[in-house]
Amino acid sequence: MVAGVIMAGGRGRRANDPEKCLWPLCGIPLLFRVAGALAQVAEELIVLTTKNHTRIAKYAEAWGIKVVYTPGEGYERDVQFAVKFAPAFIASCDLANLKPGHLEALANNAVFTTAVTKGGYPGLSYLPTPDMEKWSVVELGDLYDVDTPEDFEKAERECPTAYPLNADPNLLKPHEEVLEFRKYEVVKPIAVDYKTGVILDGHHRYAFLKNFKAVPVLLFDYDVIETNIDKRVILQAAYSGRLLPPKTTWHTYRGRHISQIPTIDVPIAKLLKSQL
Repeated sequence: MVAGVIMAGGRGRRANDPEKCLWPLCGIPLLFRVAGALAQVAEELIVLTTKNHTRIAKYAEAWGIKVVYTPGEGYERDVQFAVKFAPAFIASCDLANLKPGHLEALANNAVFTTAVTKGGYPGLSYLPTPDMEKWSVVELGDLYDVDTPEDFEKAERECPTAYPLNADPNLLKPHEEVLEFRKYEVVKPIAVDYKTGVILDGHHRYAFLKNFKAVPVLLFDYDVIETNIDKRVILQAAYSGRLLPPKTTWHTYRGRHISQIPTIDVPIAKLLKSQL
């Protein structure tokens, strides 16, 4: 079993925010972007963080990601806590454009392997065994991390592909009725607020998938999403179960409907196979 370990215990000095992992890039927190990319190749996800990063720990655990606390004494020391999860991919939480291809490029190596770019070490490694004495590097020129607000705005302009996490459907809260029951062979991930579990887009997909063991979701930060009606009305409908009529709401991010945020389609056959 391969694990995906997310390093999220930094102090964020250059970003002036110790919890920059929750910065919403194109509406989706960096933490969940990295987790989604890792989830495409890893069977278990772990976040390494400190007890000072309470929100990171809270929301990681809420969405089924194991949390392990570290002293927060720097990346080099904290990464030692990942050794026991080998074989494992180890990724910084601020890798804005991480994708499965980056992980596959490292996985071909039999020793501890670290990604390098023109800017140095972005914070991605593959640990096939607990042995960190022998190591190699792989050039991944297009991979980049977010260290500053300027880095973040550059990533915003690119709006990289976001990969879904598989979540317990019981965590999701619909706020709209559906027009009809639809069957799917391929689905886009359901858009969900990571703080409340309220579905923002994808009610028909949810109606089809809600009896699955897990459903693909993109976790958005509702605080940065615009709506065509008062959010309080939407949240009240979701929490009370008194659902709004179909197609009542419209959710956008910087003028773009959230269904247009780049992502991948998930074949139902693949989803069923992953749940066996």
